[in-house]
Amino acid sequence: MLKKLFSVFLALLLLVSVGIVPVNRTEAASQAVKKIVYLTFDDGPNQYTPKVLDILKQKKVHATFFMIEGNIKSHPQTVKRMIREGNYPALHSVSHSVQKLYRGSSQNVAIEMEKTRKTLLKVANFNSKLTRAPYGSKPYMKKPFRDALAKKGFKMWDWTIDTLDWKYNRTSPSTITARVKSGLNGQNGPIVILFHDSRGTAQQLPTIINYLKKNGYTLEVYNPKHHVVVNFWHDKRF
Repeated sequence: MLKKLFSVFLALLLLVSVGIVPVNRTEAASQAVKKIVYLTFDDGPNQYTPKVLDILKQKKVHATFFMIEGNIKSHPQTVKRMIREGNYPALHSVSHSVQKLYRGSSQNVAIEMEKTRKTLLKVANFNSKLTRAPYGSKPYMKKPFRDALAKKGFKMWDWTIDTLDWKYNRTSPSTITARVKSGLNGQNGPIVILFHDSRGTAQQLPTIINYLKKNGYTLEVYNPKHHVVVNFWHDKRF
């Protein structure tokens, strides 16, 4: 009799345990969603982009590349490779100039992004609507500029971690990695890391990717079907 009761008790305990597991998994999944990281690269493509692509391929991750219109023309094969290997091509203007983009008409940014879009479409047969305003959207992309960009159906990303690799890529590449690590502290939700196609960044990239993976981050590439809002103005149109 005691053996029978003990067996029943064990069976009930097992059923309770099984019932609890899905809740824990749901909570874990919810936490995992908050640890999504997007690697993004500005100002390319250039001579360093193939090395960056090599590393991404080796590490089996993908990135989002915000490209200058003239560089798209100059490096068509790199752009095609980028897309072929699963990375996302995005737009970063024609001039990359504060004077030309922000000091004149509020239409200027939209005009340059549209020209960059058309060049990418011609070179690689890819129609991208994701943009990044040079130097970031604040303070330059005031409402009239954003209105013009939104009217043409563009999205706009800024970033949540600035590596300052433009500053350190030659003098102190290890600082790039240090800034990624420190920038992750206290971050919730999707994390967008700003890099540039540069020698120092390529040097540090394997270490950074390894660190992110080791600490439970999921590295994703931009997907227009699952767009997330990441801009300094918190403008939900973008």
